Amino acid sequence: MKAIAKAIAILLPLTGGVPALAGGADAQLFDDIFPEGGQTLYCQNTFAAGTSTHIDRLYPQRQLEQHFGCSNSLACRGHEGFLAARNDLHQMFPIERRSDLDRRGALFGETRTEGAASGCGYRLAFQIFEPPDHAKGDVARAMLYMHTEHGVPLVGTLEMYQRWNRMDPPDDIEHMRNERIAAIQGNRNPYIDAPEQVDQLTHNLPNLP
Repeated sequence: MKAIAKAIAILLPLTGGVPALAGGADAQLFDDIFPEGGQTLYCQNTFAAGTSTHIDRLYPQRQLEQHFGCSNSLACRGHEGFLAARNDLHQMFPIERRSDLDRRGALFGETRTEGAASGCGYRLAFQIFEPPDHAKGDVARAMLYMHTEHGVPLVGTLEMYQRWNRMDPPDDIEHMRNERIAAIQGNRNPYIDAPEQVDQLTHNLPNLP
């Protein structure tokens, strides 16, 4: 948390009046984490170097606002903890517009349905978004990181994220992303370095539905 907080000493406005990291966390994601381009999280669509696409901040902003005692994003604009969590690159992933629309307002979970998945493999139910199998581990490790690094409630169940972590272990791209974020933010996601630590976690902070 201290390492991330140092990064928000200089603030610039974002759309909607929420300050971001100097230079913009969104720009950092594409300029510094994916300088050669890359693939989107859910659909694995390729984007070229020097271009950008939509960004999914995995931890729901409404829950962040509630945790930090803000009635809305404007009320949180001067809250260092909120800004550090919201603009933490470990929870920010490039996604495509269709996924952005489908994810909006939905929480991570398991739909427990045999219905047809999207073309990218994710499934939707009422206010529930189940990532495709190839993204479940990335989501789990990022959400657990937010829970332990920023002290925010775990949105979703620990047992589910532990299963997702085992189902989809870190790959070379996730390790490279972790290295690059560490060089910028000064901290790593320990669950990427040592995914076995996920199974050692116990409930020590309250959960949200």
